[in-house]
Amino acid sequence: MSAISSWLLSVAGIIILGVLCEMILPDGQMNKYVKVIFSFAVLLVLIMPLPNIFKTEIDINSILEFNPSLQENYLEQVNLDKLNIINDSINKQILEQGFDGVEVYINSNIFSGTLEIYGVTVNLKNLKNSVDKSTAKTEILKIIKSFNEFSSVEVNFEE
Repeated sequence: MSAISSWLLSVAGIIILGVLCEMILPDGQMNKYVKVIFSFAVLLVLIMPLPNIFKTEIDINSILEFNPSLQENYLEQVNLDKLNIINDSINKQILEQGFDGVEVYINSNIFSGTLEIYGVTVNLKNLKNSVDKSTAKTEILKIIKSFNEFSSVEVNFEE
């Protein structure tokens, strides 16, 4: 009987505390947030005896445990997607300029919080057009430097 009475006292106490806070706080955004917090607290107090009734053990820590690897995987995927979009845009612009067979490699780190680009290597060995390679280098360098991410990045050419 003492378990039921202590549970009822807990429910009554949290409800009284919520009503007092609602009366003290002025109307506005803060009052809405306090109501939500106290509603959540009342809900928790109401379901507290359920594990004892069903004779089960609920580990709150495992439910509320933060898994940082999910966030890291998400950031890696976002950085990889951004890198692929940049690489595809560069390759598309190079093809539009008529330089077929040019391969662009971006040296980067996708495992950090933000995409870190260290350098760009352009392979001109398979350049199919009979275009002067120095002209191709100049045009490709303009294309690469037009992206903000490559403003201070070294661009190397392999011939």
